[in-house]
Amino acid sequence: MTDLGDRLLVLEQRVQQAIALIERLRAENAQLVAERAGLVERIETLTKEADSGRQREQALVRLEAEVRRLQDERQTLLGHVEGMLKELARIDLR
Repeated sequence: MTDLGDRLLVLEQRVQQAIALIERLRAENAQLVAERAGLVERIETLTKEADSGRQREQALVRLEAEVRRLQDERQTLLGHVEGMLKELARIDLR
């Protein structure tokens, strides 16, 4: 009978250990769920910031292209004006 009592005691200890382990795992799982929610929120924030940065970068690329186009147009106009001034100077010399 002592053998049965010892076995029941060991079984009860293991059941208590299993219960303690389950409680610890539930607590750790709750903590991980909370951490995951925070990380998801942070990822969403960083994604929005990255999208905003890409939009600003694209706007800057467009502005730089526009500046180059305007500089080219200015050079062309200056060439026309220079040509006209030379033509006027040539006409005045006559």
